Amino acid sequence: MNVRWDAVIDRIATEVDIEKVPPSSRCLVSSRRAGDIRVHVQLFGALASASAERSIQLELPSTAAIADVLAALGRRLGESFLARVLDRAGAKHRHCRLFVDGHALEDLQRPIDATNELTQIEIILLIAPEGG
Repeated sequence: MNVRWDAVIDRIATEVDIEKVPPSSRCLVSSRRAGDIRVHVQLFGALASASAERSIQLELPSTAAIADVLAALGRRLGESFLARVLDRAGAKHRHCRLFVDGHALEDLQRPIDATNELTQIEIILLIAPEGG
């Protein structure tokens, strides 16, 4: 796991650090075959305790964005998962943090880079004492 835990709590530092990260290294995906990508998602915090699966492999089209990853997780884990991560308008809750290649990500429409080697997407729900 490559989560920058200082980025979980310190939102200002996270925004500055994200800008320094080249776009090609922000997404965590492995090319499987033409047209498909494999994404490895790890769940932490309250999400990990609410699901029987903490480490999930997904296969998505090469045009997938982070929002597509969340939609696929919702189909697999159910509506209760989506309600914990997204609000009714489809925006990510403030207490939910997503990390792509160890860096915090806010833009759910960011496409996944299918040319990268296999990496991780980490999702954590923070409780109040952790900054949630």
